Amino acid sequence: MYTLLVVLFILVSIIMVVVILLQSGKGQGLAGSIGGGMGGSAVFGGRGAADFLTKATAWIATIYMVLAIAISVIYRSEAQTAQKSLIEKRMEQEKKIPTPNVPLAPVGQGQQPQQQAPANK
Repeated sequence: MYTLLVVLFILVSIIMVVVILLQSGKGQGLAGSIGGGMGGSAVFGGRGAADFLTKATAWIATIYMVLAIAISVIYRSEAQTAQKSLIEKRMEQEKKIPTPNVPLAPVGQGQQPQQQAPANK
């Protein structure tokens, strides 16, 4: 799922770049270079190309943002469920192992056993 979203994200970003570059600005942009400057207006009409490209840009930008958010959410959920490193596993195992209560000296009659202090690691 994650890979599919990343591929879609790349395709949408390429399409968005193309649509933005096709829009005519003050200097007619790349839209004027297609078909000698009349290609866009002949197909869509005088202002139709600008309206279509503006709406297409808005839709593509919306899809782009939705994909970006979806990818980040899926990545975060996968990162939380990913396996831990060997060092993290070892540290968790050491926390679970109790320190043994071994007397330091033999216990005589009537004496309390001395317990070993836990080792700080």
